[in-house]
Amino acid sequence: MPKKRKNRGRHKGDKGKEPLVHCDNCGKLVPRSKAVRVTVPYSPVPADLARELEKQGAIIPRYYVTKTYCINCAIFLGIIKVRPEDERKKKAPLTKSAPVRSNVAAVPPVAKPAQAQQPVQSSSQGTQSQ
Repeated sequence: MPKKRKNRGRHKGDKGKEPLVHCDNCGKLVPRSKAVRVTVPYSPVPADLARELEKQGAIIPRYYVTKTYCINCAIFLGIIKVRPEDERKKKAPLTKSAPVRSNVAAVPPVAKPAQAQQPVQSSSQGTQSQ
């Protein structure tokens, strides 16, 4: 049977087994690398009350809560979007390396003549004064 994805929908690579985690929405056991983790700020005080208290100078604590979801719940909650089949299997070529090389090659020749001209002028002035 053909595989739909090369990595089988996981990030573990070829490491073998890994721990299972519970989905915070439905309780399903999901491999840790396959689970979707979302960090959200949480405040125990309601937002409208927090605004009023902050105007008076009170400090309202905000806690960061990390939630773990299975793929089904992440799609249902809108955290992950379903992409068309064409976009799923696209592999973009690496374009970052080409401009970096051209920029690196272009910068030193511009800088070297400017540096070379300054010492030449100073040395020519030094020879004229002697």
